[in-house]
Amino acid sequence: MKKIILCFFSFLLVASCSEDQASVVNLEEGEGFLASNANRTAVNVIAEGLQYSIIENGTGGVNPSLENTVTAHFHGTLINGDVFWSSVDLNEPLVIKPSQLIKGCQKVIPLMQVGDKWRVFIHPDLAYGEEGRPGIPSNSVLIFDIELLDII
Repeated sequence: MKKIILCFFSFLLVASCSEDQASVVNLEEGEGFLASNANRTAVNVIAEGLQYSIIENGTGGVNPSLENTVTAHFHGTLINGDVFWSSVDLNEPLVIKPSQLIKGCQKVIPLMQVGDKWRVFIHPDLAYGEEGRPGIPSNSVLIFDIELLDII
């Protein structure tokens, strides 16, 4: 019985170390990606760890506040291209206050106008950090294509 308990705790220790190591690797790869991405001419840096490129310019003229309700499409991927969530694929835009979103989106959406479609690159510190989410490993850089459809 002692061997079984010892094996179980050894397994937990190894599994924990593997998760921590993966988290560190994700962070290092993500920061390398963002550093390289920031040097691209089409990429605008808003703040450290927050970048965007313009896919389409809108003509809305008004920027939403954090407390407005917006209708927007979000297509979220990891830096390896894996899709973790997409309102585009669901064919159902998200209707939400920007204040309810992750910090990176809270900083980007107020800069957008209706009709804008931007690709946004978000450091884990402005997203889900070490916690991650289902489909989003810890310390992952997130890439969102955001299309602001309406301000309500």
